[in-house]
Amino acid sequence: MILKNKNPMQERLRIGLLLVMNSGFIDSYTFEYHHERFASLQTGNIIQAGFHLAQGHWKTTLFFVTPIIFFVLGAAFNTILNHIFPSNKLSIQQHSILIEFIGIAIIGVFNPYLSSTAIISALSFLLAMQLDSFPKLRGLPFTSVMSTGNLRNVGTNFVKYFIKHDHIFLHNAWVFSILVVFFMVGAFSSAILSSIFGTASLLGSSLIMFAVFLLLFRN
Repeated sequence: MILKNKNPMQERLRIGLLLVMNSGFIDSYTFEYHHERFASLQTGNIIQAGFHLAQGHWKTTLFFVTPIIFFVLGAAFNTILNHIFPSNKLSIQQHSILIEFIGIAIIGVFNPYLSSTAIISALSFLLAMQLDSFPKLRGLPFTSVMSTGNLRNVGTNFVKYFIKHDHIFLHNAWVFSILVVFFMVGAFSSAILSSIFGTASLLGSSLIMFAVFLLLFRN
């Protein structure tokens, strides 16, 4: 079993939980305020784009294609960023999280003056950076901006445990189950805060990113 204190900070459970919580928070926010689109769940946007394209709704198709394009650009930008600014005073992960924190804060403040497409595209760009910067949790591949892969890991690790009787697989299944729960916790928190603060609730995501940024100093 990989011991928790042997993993670098960016791969520890507390970081992973905050990252998936942030993704659930943002996707719930964009679903509620931006025409049921998602900032991180690009599969949903691809399905919507294909559906409206088949109906001949060109403008609506572009409506869903735009965040997909910005998601790709976000991952590309993060790769360039890591090449230009290698880990020194700040880690590669801190560079990305700092940009995400600032970006979400700016979007939250200027939300009333931005179009829906601009907001969701910018959020897609930032979440792609997050996904690219945190590919592993406790040495295991995981996804911080969606739950499909983590749900798959729950099922495969449970089966491996019953076949091989190795408790590491049971532990892994538990870890991925907690990640899925925290994605939902993020969505729940977003909905609650939205009912109180409206569109300004997006600043809650920025606070989550600031907490991740501070925790990464404990490496």
